[in-house]
Amino acid sequence: MPEWHDQFPVAPSTRLHLRFAAATLAVIATAGGALLWYVQRQEIAQSERTVSTHARYVVKSILRDELRPADLEAPVTGARRKKLDWLFDARVLVDGGLRVKLYRAPDGVVTYSNVPALIGTKTDDLDEFRTVLGGRTIRDVSTLNKEGGPGKDQKALEVYVPVALRGQTRPTAVFELYQSYAPVASAVRSFVMPFSFLLLAAVLAMWAALFPLIQRMVRALERDRSARRSAELALEETSEQLRQAQKMESIGRLAGGVAHDFNNLLLVINGYSEFLSSSLVDERQRHFAAEIRSAGERAAGLTQQLLAFSRRQVLQPRVVDLNESIRDLHGMLRSLIGEGIRVELSLDGDLRAIEADPGQVGQVLLNLAVNARDAMAGSGTLEISTFNAGDEVVLEVADTGTGMDEATRSRIFEPFFTTKDVGQGTGLGLSTVYGVVTQSGGTIDVRSAPGEGTTFSIRLPATDRVEAVEPDVDVAGTTAAERILVVDDEQIVRDLLAHTLRRQGYDVEVAAGARDARALEGPWDLLLTDVVMPEMDGVELARHVDARRVLFMSGYDQRALAESAGAFLQKPFSGDELARSIRALLDGSRALATA
Repeated sequence: MPEWHDQFPVAPSTRLHLRFAAATLAVIATAGGALLWYVQRQEIAQSERTVSTHARYVVKSILRDELRPADLEAPVTGARRKKLDWLFDARVLVDGGLRVKLYRAPDGVVTYSNVPALIGTKTDDLDEFRTVLGGRTIRDVSTLNKEGGPGKDQKALEVYVPVALRGQTRPTAVFELYQSYAPVASAVRSFVMPFSFLLLAAVLAMWAALFPLIQRMVRALERDRSARRSAELALEETSEQLRQAQKMESIGRLAGGVAHDFNNLLLVINGYSEFLSSSLVDERQRHFAAEIRSAGERAAGLTQQLLAFSRRQVLQPRVVDLNESIRDLHGMLRSLIGEGIRVELSLDGDLRAIEADPGQVGQVLLNLAVNARDAMAGSGTLEISTFNAGDEVVLEVADTGTGMDEATRSRIFEPFFTTKDVGQGTGLGLSTVYGVVTQSGGTIDVRSAPGEGTTFSIRLPATDRVEAVEPDVDVAGTTAAERILVVDDEQIVRDLLAHTLRRQGYDVEVAAGARDARALEGPWDLLLTDVVMPEMDGVELARHVDARRVLFMSGYDQRALAESAGAFLQKPFSGDELARSIRALLDGSRALATA
């Protein structure tokens, strides 16, 4: 049977991009499914730890003072049992608690249970009982009525905690708590179902944004005016799908794990769209290529938002004058919050500088301003103030809005939490602020009460460092013949980078990992390496390769880079950014290479 490309002749470059689009979808689907499973497992484990913590709290804060020694020596009966029934029902068996038992030492006889039929029975595992008496907490998944008792048999988490009454130095009994698994299962379902939908929507949006555009570009030469109109309508549809995907940015805990693979894909999508745009002559086809690039850039922006509240984004800290940043945004803030809200600035003229990412500082201000606008319902005062506090710089954003009660205030920095109507907010604004501030080494606090407005107080470390200003690097017309070694475990990334650098005149060799890189003969003028790779990460590889300069690249924050003197380039990056960074390094201007 003839191949499809024999029946429908197309250029080799187009076939390559079509195959790449299919591979992209497979990688996203596989990585997303695996990470979804991992997040689900972590949620269940966290719930189990919470139940164990609750059981230990009950022993230390309630049972230690409320129980009598006699309660742990013989089966409890009569009025004392009724009093203990009330105690456990009112203060212990809450939020899904099902059953409790008290075992005496050393024989493991049940002296009390909220199920009378179990009083007087013995533990079925004396070894485990003695282990708990030794001071350990043991938890296990079981069924409620495996040892007898009335009611429906159901899955539960049983926790064993040693009990020592006040004045006792050693445990004299064991407390057992059965907690229903239903709240755990409900919490997992409430996360997994929306998360699965958002991941599916993201995959479909990426397919709709990439593959149809390439397919339409291949068929463009054979279509008449009517077919061209159909392509334009389809393009509008995919753009709408992409905008909808951007709104679904609440895929929280997945962000840190998926960023590396996702940014690799975006790097290749944007890179090859640049090549297409520069090589095509037909204006309509150039438009399609530009749309691919635009979709990739918007997807990169979405990734950065997700990384912000997960605190895994790559920050580019600079010495920042916070007052100057606020003044630069003053006009934008006025137009953003509306004419009915007055903006007042109270800025300390002697304010010290901070080290932060200027773009993220602006994002923090905009998010807080939008939050204040929504709280004031169109009228009020927004006050932004700065002042020094020891070795810290304080930024406060206060509004005269409706304020918050304690229950709301305690949850405002949680991802996906919002008090707005359905469809009016994603719950990511304040969690993004929290992530940026925390990752920048600062803290954030909020003061609020119903009817008294809200004040957000951000504290960031002050700095006395003065940042040097480097001259711009001109890469136009570069014909350098330096040797560059490119190391990345993704072949599509290696191919793109090699092609880009060879077009700029460099002598390029590629390697899929540390073993291949060390087998190649040096020395090298520059090592361009990914950070996260199997066998050996990029930082360790740089110590084993004879290279005059090192440029690391990755899609999210890498703690390993703190011990390395190499420069860093955040994925996804453009061809111009890559050329500028390499030239700056090779010309001895490392500061510009991280710009």
